[in-house]
Amino acid sequence: MPQMSQLTKQSEQGNIWEVHRIMKSKTSIYKRSWRKLTPRQKSIRTKSLSALSILRKSKSGSARTVANQHDLELSTVIRHTNGFKKINGRLVVKQWDVVPRVMLINENGQEKSIEIKNSKTAGVIGRYHNVVKHFLNTGDKSKLNKFRNKKVKDYSGKIHRLETNPDEIIKINQRIEEPEFFEVYAR
Repeated sequence: MPQMSQLTKQSEQGNIWEVHRIMKSKTSIYKRSWRKLTPRQKSIRTKSLSALSILRKSKSGSARTVANQHDLELSTVIRHTNGFKKINGRLVVKQWDVVPRVMLINENGQEKSIEIKNSKTAGVIGRYHNVVKHFLNTGDKSKLNKFRNKKVKDYSGKIHRLETNPDEIIKINQRIEEPEFFEVYAR
C-alpha cells in the first residue's frame, strides 16, 4: 500500500501534468473562457484587466509601473490580455480588448453572473452599475431610462436584458447580504 507522501506526490504530479497540458494547448490564455482557467489564472487575469483599465484611463502611465503596482510583470499582463500594440517601437494600450470575464448584472428581478466576451460589453455593464448606484443613493430614476431595453450578449451568445424597473432594483439590492462586522479582539 502506498504511503501518504507517495499519494500526495502522485496527485501533485497529476496537477502538474494538467497545468502543462493547459499551457501547451493551442488556445492563447487571453482567449480562454473564464470557466477553463485555474484559480491562479483567474486571479492573474483579474489583476491584468485591472492594470489595463488603469492604463486606458490614465493614458500617460508607464505600463511596467502599473503592472508592478498590481504585483505582475508586464509580460504577464500582455500574455493574459493581449491589450497592447506597438507603435513606433513603444507599447500602446488598445482601446478595446477581447478577453472573457465574469460580471454581475440585474435581470428579471435577480442578480446574475454572466461571462462576457470583451471590454465594450464590460463598459456597458459598468455604466449600468454606476446608474443603478446613483439611483439607489439619490432616488433619481431618470438615468435608468438610458438602459431601458438595453441588451448585452454573453460569451455563449445568449442575450440578457438589463433591469431598469426601480422597484425590482430596490428588491435586488435588499436581497444582497451585508457582511457582518466581527470584533476581532475581545476587551
